Amino acid sequence: MTGFTAACPEDSRGHRPILATLGALFVRVLLWPSRVMEARRTLSQLAAFSDHELRDIGLSRQDIADLTARPLDEDPTAHLVESRDARARSRAHLSAH
Repeated sequence: MTGFTAACPEDSRGHRPILATLGALFVRVLLWPSRVMEARRTLSQLAAFSDHELRDIGLSRQDIADLTARPLDEDPTAHLVESRDARARSRAHLSAH
């Protein structure tokens, strides 16, 4: 998708031409099913982990359940990393006191 926008430079006011915007939207819509499938595949793989395996990578079963409330095509990686990091910060804070 970035290759398409690079081929359509901004005008003098810093706006992309309407065709570039529509083209980018069209590509995004076209790729939506593959983004959904990839995100759901990742969620399915994580759901198959045991609680012990999830703990080993710093996640919980609740982290996986929370992902079902996210948009269908959202990459779950950022949410999972934030959950893991927040849990680590909480543990570090509790152990410091």
